[in-house]
Amino acid sequence: MSKLARSLVFTDTNRERAKWKDHTDEELMLRVQGGDTDCFDVLVERYKVRLFNYLLRLTSNRDEAEEIAQEAFVKAYIHAEKYKTIAKFSTWLYTIATNLVRNRVRSRSRAPQMVSLWTRVWGDGEEERPLEIPDSQRTADEAINDRELSDVISQAIQKIPEKYRESFVLREINELSYEEIAAVTGLKLGTVRSRINRARNYFRQVVAPLVAKGIDF
Repeated sequence: MSKLARSLVFTDTNRERAKWKDHTDEELMLRVQGGDTDCFDVLVERYKVRLFNYLLRLTSNRDEAEEIAQEAFVKAYIHAEKYKTIAKFSTWLYTIATNLVRNRVRSRSRAPQMVSLWTRVWGDGEEERPLEIPDSQRTADEAINDRELSDVISQAIQKIPEKYRESFVLREINELSYEEIAAVTGLKLGTVRSRINRARNYFRQVVAPLVAKGIDF
């Protein structure tokens, strides 16, 4: 196929996907159930970064987060007929991804930290740094400030007991509602509220000394 021919194919594909951009996730899933694969591509574009960042916080491993994200999208596509519009697509997708992480944790002989924004970097000395997807639209100063704030938040989240982190990340980082978190985690609504409140208390205890030192939140 010539370069021009490929360009025309890609242009047609982009136009096909663009016409669905104003449709809701749920409307797109109904189209997917009817066999329209382009609509699922639109959903992937909408959620791939958010899902990756969520999984990165749960696994602390970039490669694993990417792998689980891909697996989650594959499962969502293969089992599209199981999706019911009574639930938001985002809730359904996060549930699939969360269960994949839990399954991996259970399968390991050791119990690693489930949620962390940190990864080890080896060189002349041992160092830990947070992994984030860079935003090319931000200036260098903004990126530095964001990195410093991200470091603080990363440390605070890491110190939250594992039992409470999952609900905390879903609420404070991914901005899911309490009802959505209950659906994703399988916990009762009251338990979700309790765990998030406890996690917030742990978070405040960690960041309070930093605030006292003049770090602005």
